[in-house]
Amino acid sequence: MSVALDVMDEELTGWGLAQAARSKVARPEAVADIADVFAEAARAGQTIALRGAGCSYGDAALNANALVLDCSRLNRILSWDAENGQITVEPGATIAQVWRRTLPDGWWPTVVPGTSAVTVGGAAAMQIHGKNNWHVGAFGESVLAFDLLLPSGQTLTCSRESNSELFAAAICGMGLLGAFTSLTLQARRVHSGNVWEVTSVHNSLDALIAALDEATSWATDLVAWIDTSARGKRLGRGLLKMSRDLAPDEDLHPELTLTEASQTRQRPLMARLPSGRLPRLARPLTSPAGVWFSNRGQWMSGQGVRQRGSHLTSYVGANFPLDAIPDWRESYRHGGLMQHQSMIPAEAASAAFHEILDRSQRAGLTPSFAVLKKHRASDALLSCLVDGYSLALDYPVRRGQEEKVRALLGELNDVTAEAGGRIYFAKDSTLTPAQTQRMYGDELELFHALKRQYDPQGLLTTDLYQRAIAPLFGE
Repeated sequence: MSVALDVMDEELTGWGLAQAARSKVARPEAVADIADVFAEAARAGQTIALRGAGCSYGDAALNANALVLDCSRLNRILSWDAENGQITVEPGATIAQVWRRTLPDGWWPTVVPGTSAVTVGGAAAMQIHGKNNWHVGAFGESVLAFDLLLPSGQTLTCSRESNSELFAAAICGMGLLGAFTSLTLQARRVHSGNVWEVTSVHNSLDALIAALDEATSWATDLVAWIDTSARGKRLGRGLLKMSRDLAPDEDLHPELTLTEASQTRQRPLMARLPSGRLPRLARPLTSPAGVWFSNRGQWMSGQGVRQRGSHLTSYVGANFPLDAIPDWRESYRHGGLMQHQSMIPAEAASAAFHEILDRSQRAGLTPSFAVLKKHRASDALLSCLVDGYSLALDYPVRRGQEEKVRALLGELNDVTAEAGGRIYFAKDSTLTPAQTQRMYGDELELFHALKRQYDPQGLLTTDLYQRAIAPLFGE
């Protein structure tokens, strides 16, 4: 390309390491660079995929044999209003950058994912959700406005009041309509850097779901771990972790707990281990025997009185536990992992999740990790969220088993569609056009009409789009 921007030939992967693609990668350091790249690529007949921190598990930020625009260096915090809790950032700013700026003033991001490495642009483009989704909504609900650079070079300011149709489509639009150049978020007020946390034990999936529903009357955040090795009547048993914000008078020293230092203290084990050692040590736990052993250990640890008792933990500890293990995905080398996250309406969730877990076990592909959450629907055009629950499952891709894993996930996509559910695009690796059509229906037509309007040349694309959506429209 002729723009004054280094373009490197690189192999990129999805976060799960199971998908890879060779691309030309540009890393702009100024918003003006994006417009230049758009114009040059259009002249050259190239396509572009937008990428943030690369935290989507599959191919949502890959573009094989074409151009990838990595926006992670566009990471400035543009403004922070500590009185009203509103922050404006460039798209490459991470969730970690946001909370580090807001927390000392008594604010926490309204919605956070499972890792603070996610960029704000990626969070909006994929409509991430947190452990509080059932009552505060997904990430898009905390976005007040954004500037979107269109493939034409025009920038539009979008909000619920201005360019509202484009606002609803670009949230969860997977970077296919334009590039975010700034986003304004509403944070939520907190009165301490700690939360109350308690864990309860439940011997079946139905009991776990019932407990999750009951806890919504008082909890701020909810997430359940499932023992994927349990069978029969114990299928789906697990541990429910519940947390609640502290009231204004519960923390006697908020000036201490609201500091970055109080949030980032390393656990003693993590501090002693050399960087990268723990993922290598944990690699045997991704084998079939290791998965069983890990499940058994987690289940047994949940029986202790201490785990069931209420205790204080930091916001970072409660929300980003895996961030304490640098590069933990490396434990899944060499084949990586694929995740399957299904969103199922409440009335069909129990039966569908029983079927998904049972099929996985019968296929000899017991997931290494499982998370159950409660949700509400979103008004973002292509949002996967429904009034119900989600089940996220990690599948190690062992040597020679990639096609077996893909075949199983294809079956689970069908189970999800039959239950009236949807698959989360940020975690997907296997959706077919027909499955996408069954799940998203008329909303795909509306989205594609907007894509024709704002990106008539088809400049913006991804391997996910080409695999799961574009063939429906003859592209």
